[in-house]
Amino acid sequence: MKKQSILFLALMVPLLGTLLFNQAYAQRAQRTGEIIIIDAEKKSFVVRTARGRTNILTTENTVFKKGDEEIGFEDLTVGASLLVIGVRKGADVEAQTVTVQAEKAEPSGDMM
Repeated sequence: MKKQSILFLALMVPLLGTLLFNQAYAQRAQRTGEIIIIDAEKKSFVVRTARGRTNILTTENTVFKKGDEEIGFEDLTVGASLLVIGVRKGADVEAQTVTVQAEKAEPSGDMM
């Protein structure tokens, strides 16, 4: 009986470790797209990606950036292209970092 228990534990420990690792890894999320809706009250927004729409949740720990500059949630605008890195919360993503792409400079009409 004791040998069976030891064998059972020897098989279960690596299996449980693998399951926990896979679950933690599976929760990570990355989304690239364009903001289509902003909910300032809930501090959330919706991003349209190549695969569809994703609701992005933010927390007091979410870091917002535009290039190297830190910005705030209030600086987000509809139509902005961005990269969100966070964790899955059901169908939503809770953002850890939100990086807004800088607008491309419009070419000037002045050419010499």
